[in-house]
Amino acid sequence: MSETTHRVTINGLHVNAGREVRERIRADGEGDIARPLYQTSVQWTQGYQTQTTVKSGAVLHGDEPCAYGGAGLGATPQELLLAGIGNCLAATYIGGLSASGVKVNSLVLDVSGRVDFRAAFGVTSGNPGFESIQVQVLIDTEESSERVDALLAKLLPTAPIPDTIMRPVPLTVEVQHTGGATHG
Repeated sequence: MSETTHRVTINGLHVNAGREVRERIRADGEGDIARPLYQTSVQWTQGYQTQTTVKSGAVLHGDEPCAYGGAGLGATPQELLLAGIGNCLAATYIGGLSASGVKVNSLVLDVSGRVDFRAAFGVTSGNPGFESIQVQVLIDTEESSERVDALLAKLLPTAPIPDTIMRPVPLTVEVQHTGGATHG
């Protein structure tokens, strides 16, 4: 008779999945699970439009709104950054809440921020990026709000994307010329 292993799931995740990943990281602290390399390829197509391909093969379309000279046919870079924050927090929260045995009926993260385009377009000096970013978490569970709030507060510092934007991270841009003029 074969042995059947029953894995408990909450919120569509195996309850012990996070623990299992943590053990794999401990076993190989420099491997691909502990320190994965993420890559995207962004190709300009026309106007402000871009096509981004991610590791899974999914394709994202980028563009600027008509008000800024784009065609409005894709997500703006600002929206993609906000989506990255929201997606990372959703995964972090669901993973941690599931591991803690909290069933989530619904989770919505509304992420917003104001960008200073006056600086981006050289009208004034200053920082052209987001002035601040706000996240509103709308969550429905059977647990007490105190327990959920405590768990979410504990999980927030473990979210990689919010961590990345809250601290200085080196950015290296290397330009390679692939054809055309070779002289200055």
